[in-house]
Amino acid sequence: TDQAFDVLGFTQEEKDDIYKITASVMHMGGMKFKQRGREEQAEADGTEEGDRVAKLLGVDCGDLYKNLLKPRIKVGNEFVTQGRNKDQVAYSVGALSKGMFDRLFKYLVKKCNETLDTKQKRQHFIGVLDIAGFEIFDYNGFEQLCINFTNEKLQQFFNHHMFVLEQEEYKIEGINWDFIDFGMDLLACIDLIEKPMG
Repeated sequence: TDQAFDVLGFTQEEKDDIYKITASVMHMGGMKFKQRGREEQAEADGTEEGDRVAKLLGVDCGDLYKNLLKPRIKVGNEFVTQGRNKDQVAYSVGALSKGMFDRLFKYLVKKCNETLDTKQKRQHFIGVLDIAGFEIFDYNGFEQLCINFTNEKLQQFFNHHMFVLEQEEYKIEGINWDFIDFGMDLLACIDLIEKPMG
């Protein structure tokens, strides 16, 4: 990965920031919270992971926990502090980590596109069909790529087992049949995404 970043022209500072954000998202998954007695308020159940997250992101650990446990929200014209229970804090941590990773993914795609852009007329493109439905988004992020990629793999699995292997079996058994063209073989697209270095 580090060599690929070098090839794509990422600076050492950019690479370090990417690694820090990725590590902080992973450490967020280990942050623990507990309910405070009979109150509708959560509290940290140890701060080891939170300390790591704060250090990686260059923020104050106390501020990180304060904003997760008792965020300030705007009500009318003034700001008030709102207490959060354990589930609400867990949702906030999840939303924060998902948002950070999504923004990092968008940044990486933008940076790669800028580096690889030849300013020449495009002759080819890579498309991943979403077979689950015709959703139209202004921008597809990492989550949508994962969904579409999974759909492509399922479609390839289905095509391979229902058409390719069946027709090979017909050949072996000497059965006469009309060749079924099931459409595109998706393996090249899947390999481009799945295999190391495409």
